[in-house]
Amino acid sequence: MEKKSIRNIIGSLEKADPKARNSGLAQRMLKLASLPRRRRVTVNLSKLNSLAKPGENIIVPGKILATGSVDKAFNVAAIEWSGASAKKLKDAGCKVLGIEEMLKKENARLIV
Repeated sequence: MEKKSIRNIIGSLEKADPKARNSGLAQRMLKLASLPRRRRVTVNLSKLNSLAKPGENIIVPGKILATGSVDKAFNVAAIEWSGASAKKLKDAGCKVLGIEEMLKKENARLIV
């Protein structure tokens, strides 16, 4: 993802309605998304698979890497993806969503 896209995500988080902006999830996501790329979170598929429950909404404020496999379906959003990780997630039946869309859901969880 380009810097412009990350800036757009941060801008949309800052302009979110007061209810969403004041939520702890949006504030933490804004803080973690604002970090330089070298300090952002990277999460492997094996970690996602072990922490996520079927049908759960997951947000990763960094990059998802393809190490490991996924054997359950859940919804996931991230700032960046490796090509192989997106393919593995879709093959497992997971829905890949945008961060703005995921933050609108009430039961989203942040994994770092």
